[in-house]
Amino acid sequence: MGGRGASYGVEVIAAIGSGNADGEVEPLIVAGMTPTDKGSRYTNSEKSLRYIEDKKRKYSKEQLQVLDEQGYVTRAFQGDEHSVSVDSNTKAYMRNKVVTHNHPSAFGGTFSQADINMLQAGMKELRASAREGTYSIKATKNADAVGFSRAYGKDAAKMQKEMYAIAVDMANNKKWSSKRAYEYANRKRQLAVIDTWYRKNASKYGFEYEFQTVKKENNEI
Repeated sequence: MGGRGASYGVEVIAAIGSGNADGEVEPLIVAGMTPTDKGSRYTNSEKSLRYIEDKKRKYSKEQLQVLDEQGYVTRAFQGDEHSVSVDSNTKAYMRNKVVTHNHPSAFGGTFSQADINMLQAGMKELRASAREGTYSIKATKNADAVGFSRAYGKDAAKMQKEMYAIAVDMANNKKWSSKRAYEYANRKRQLAVIDTWYRKNASKYGFEYEFQTVKKENNEI
């Protein structure tokens, strides 16, 4: 999942698929910072998700957790700065489960194409926690994951063109107070193109797309 790269300052969302390589399994307390840290397990998925995702918002590498119906983290994987993979058995296990992972970066952004390709595993909900908040795609009874992925692929080139135009515009803007501020704003504007696409198209394929913001700390942009 993830699969982000860069080309001419543009976030290349559609270029890299999720791949077939097995993921690296880590002990849950390392990979997930699960509620076992506190000496007991929550049996409420909402509490588990809030606990895990708040822990992971500032991680430098991607991690993925699969939660069962009772809210227990039953599988967890460690990735790198740009993506995280799972093994083939876990892809089958994800069916009707909640899957959460994090997007490292000052502005993590929404789901990549590699992320939504994973919806074909039949998961109940896919989530991505980032510093700015949490993104969610929930499947309804009419969910068409294959059609959703194909639609994204069809529009990917158009979105990349829009994102490239934003990159050029941002590069020509000389008002930035710092490189960090420029990079944050550039990424945010580009990934807003993808966010807008999800908001317009997710429901057409039986998915509910949401974003829930989090309060920024004083030292964040």
